[in-house]
Amino acid sequence: MNEDKAHIDAILEVIREYLVGQFKGFAITDTADLPISHMFTMTKSEDERYRLKVTWPQLSNPSNTPEKTKKRLVIDNVAARMRGKSQGETFWWCPGVLGEKHNLW
Repeated sequence: MNEDKAHIDAILEVIREYLVGQFKGFAITDTADLPISHMFTMTKSEDERYRLKVTWPQLSNPSNTPEKTKKRLVIDNVAARMRGKSQGETFWWCPGVLGEKHNLW
């Protein structure tokens, strides 16, 4: 069980680092919604807020490494897709679903 937690924590840290790098000047908060997803919120002001949900199966999949996650965040252009959502909407990142097929998992 500790290995699973360490694995998930490593994936979450990669996502946090990516988001902080892409959203300069924004505050980051994140919360788990087990067993469905993990939500990240990037906030600059009440009028400028972007949300990302990552599916829990993606986080807990043992074949999903921090290195693969880092690559997928860039390949899938997650930050731009978050910015493309209307304020208040959440971008669900589910690699391998709905046509997002890459051979990294």
